[in-house]
Amino acid sequence: MNLFVRLAGVVFIALGVLLAFFTMTTTPPLISQVSSVFYLISVLLAASGVVAALAKLQ
Repeated sequence: MNLFVRLAGVVFIALGVLLAFFTMTTTPPLISQVSSVFYLISVLLAASGVVAALAKLQ
């Protein structure tokens, strides 16, 4: 169970980083309202991944 949660955390970190990367490199650039939402989603994914990767389950 603990390994699964840590693995899910790593997957969420990877998804957050990939989403931010693809948002940054999209051509033509996204409008600022859309890109800010995508950046917010990527930060939330990466942050929840960090919490899951560092979590200690009892």
